[in-house]
Amino acid sequence: MNCPFCTNETKVLESRMSEKAVRRRRECLKCANRFTTFEKAEFHFLVHKKDGREEPFNLAKISTSIEKACVKIEPSELEKITTKVEHKILAKKQGKIKTTEIGKIVLSELRKYDKIAYLRFATVHKAIEDPKILQKELHLIS
Repeated sequence: MNCPFCTNETKVLESRMSEKAVRRRRECLKCANRFTTFEKAEFHFLVHKKDGREEPFNLAKISTSIEKACVKIEPSELEKITTKVEHKILAKKQGKIKTTEIGKIVLSELRKYDKIAYLRFATVHKAIEDPKILQKELHLIS
């Protein structure tokens, strides 16, 4: 990485892992200025939709869906659940993932967090319109 002050090369003095990124303390080899960088790997993969379309993965959509299902959720809890979902998706190490797989991952996390939120999400994700099917789903989480 180049120095933001003089654009010369830098060296890494210290690296620390955090839950979201790698924090690196750097020093310029020429001007000796020090600065910190935060690095996060970006993964580009496609989501295969039910109708056959493909679009880039968007974690914000998952977060919004979880937030709607939970109705009232603390931002820190929303971030924890979203991060767990993201890690599970990335662990699959695929270039493409189906929306049904994403939905299953979200459902597994919501089942642990809030059973009512699980049911709300399941009715949309699984397109449940029949009360008997909803009742079966209710027995699954009991």
